[in-house]
Amino acid sequence: MSLKFLQRFNVKDRLLGLIVPLFVLALWQGAVSQHLFSELLLVPPLTLWNTIIELFRSGDLISNIQVSLNRVFLGFLLGGSAGFILGVGMGLSPVINRALGPLVKVLQQVPELAWMPMIILLFGIDEFARIFFIAIGAFYPMIFNTYQGVSGVPEKYHELARVFDYKSFRYLSKVIIPSALPSIITGIRLSIGLSWMFLVGAELFGTESGVGFLMIMGRQMFQIDVVMAGLVVIGTLGLIINTLLKKFEQFVLRGRVSFDGGAA
Repeated sequence: MSLKFLQRFNVKDRLLGLIVPLFVLALWQGAVSQHLFSELLLVPPLTLWNTIIELFRSGDLISNIQVSLNRVFLGFLLGGSAGFILGVGMGLSPVINRALGPLVKVLQQVPELAWMPMIILLFGIDEFARIFFIAIGAFYPMIFNTYQGVSGVPEKYHELARVFDYKSFRYLSKVIIPSALPSIITGIRLSIGLSWMFLVGAELFGTESGVGFLMIMGRQMFQIDVVMAGLVVIGTLGLIINTLLKKFEQFVLRGRVSFDGGAA
């Protein structure tokens, strides 16, 4: 009985999630049909859909999405790796935490766009500058979630590690990482999500490719449909990436076995 109730609840919840987007589309189409806004400023939904299909058929959309995804992956790899390593170090060593913790927290308060002038001065406007900007977005969620997970490992796990005389790599791989895995996986998901959000800002660095570039060119040529198509593509891909990462997180944590032998 409870299972049927949950299934009905899930169906109703999903239907409710469709009502608001459909309502927004209806208002959107109604506003254009009643000439409340010019079609030059508010593109009708059907026109926007046709623009996305045309960009897809021409190959422009696919090629630029590939470039953007590659930038996000490299930026996440750079920033996420640095955040993971420093997070583990801060979680294991109070000295490292006291030395680096305040600096990291101060730098976190700097708005992301404020990094642009410094990045341009250091790296110019080449590809690495864009990747480095994306890496900044990936860095903070990774370092804080990793630190939280590592510093929160129960003391009994440390005691068992000492009993079994675990050293360095074995200690990390058998005790620390498995115990901190939930926080680390959350950090990965948030880091990739922020990397994707930083993408458009990164593609302001004089780029000639990427979804952000399509939007910039659309703005310069006053092609509002292309700009809005870019927004739709970025939002949709971001949702897909986040959904896949949540599924991955559930899969990993479902099969995880805690250090004391109990199911996670």
